[in-house]
Amino acid sequence: MENMPNVSAVICTVNRPQLVLRAIKSVCAQTYRDLEIVVVLDGPDSATRESLAAVADPRLRVVENPTNVGISNARNIGIREARGEWIAMLDDDDEWLPEKIEKQMELAATLHRDDAVFLTLYYDRHGTQEMIQPRRFPRPGQPVSEYLFCEYLLLGSRETFLQTSTWLVRRKFMIEHPFTPDMRFNEDADWLLHTIHDTNEQLVFVREPLAIFHADENRARLSVRQASAWKMTRQWILQDKHIFTPRARSFILVTICLRSCVESESGIRNCLSILGDCWRCGVVTPTVLWLFLRTAFVFPALRRWAPRKLTMTLAKWSGSSWEGSKR
Repeated sequence: MENMPNVSAVICTVNRPQLVLRAIKSVCAQTYRDLEIVVVLDGPDSATRESLAAVADPRLRVVENPTNVGISNARNIGIREARGEWIAMLDDDDEWLPEKIEKQMELAATLHRDDAVFLTLYYDRHGTQEMIQPRRFPRPGQPVSEYLFCEYLLLGSRETFLQTSTWLVRRKFMIEHPFTPDMRFNEDADWLLHTIHDTNEQLVFVREPLAIFHADENRARLSVRQASAWKMTRQWILQDKHIFTPRARSFILVTICLRSCVESESGIRNCLSILGDCWRCGVVTPTVLWLFLRTAFVFPALRRWAPRKLTMTLAKWSGSSWEGSKR
């Protein structure tokens, strides 16, 4: 037991040998040393296996899945394999700044809650552009679904994207509350919605940026490539209605769900059906209507006709092209 690490960094990866090495390097550079690195290689991938074999740090352990089981199942495997009291999630294409774990552990030592999720601010980096997220913290009594999905500026910029690579959670709590099996989209938000019941007590922030979320425009997102992504998101919202307030249902329908629908070129009829879902199981406000028009018509038109640099800037403000899961 004396050799057990206190923190386990859990990284799931497949077919990204260079990116995962960058993530591992950022863990090895942590000022907090009492940790291990658990990499779940999700399926056959000789290139990544060879890259991981070249890492000299003895704290690295690799778990190889014989077949690809998807991000939720892979994360659950990594959490079960971890030996630390704490789990620190890290996406394979993100990285930590050196004091990230140290400052989170200092904050965790001041509290006595086993159900808290310790987060940090992070740099949301898109090429040469960068912003600090999240830009707002929960208000007293605010439902978690509204905090996650209803905080938008006038132009439609989402203010409260809680990137998984900033999470630090007790392993016992994550074992008791695993990621929903076989879920390949929105798995991070789904976990938070099912486990966080008091945003002001359970979401605990180190209020400085200590991670980097790489939202590179040229790195394909599964949610963009797969035409059925919007249908799966819609099904998730309508089947798990109890984890959303009506207002949150409408916001996520006309942002994340509608965005996937537009990017998969599923047609105006499907876009309008999503707006119909807002009438039936959510609320329709001027903000919801604006977000619908912005996502379905305004920004697609700008992407077709505006200069590329202007389009990228507007996409950054709108959050329309780089929110949500990166797998």
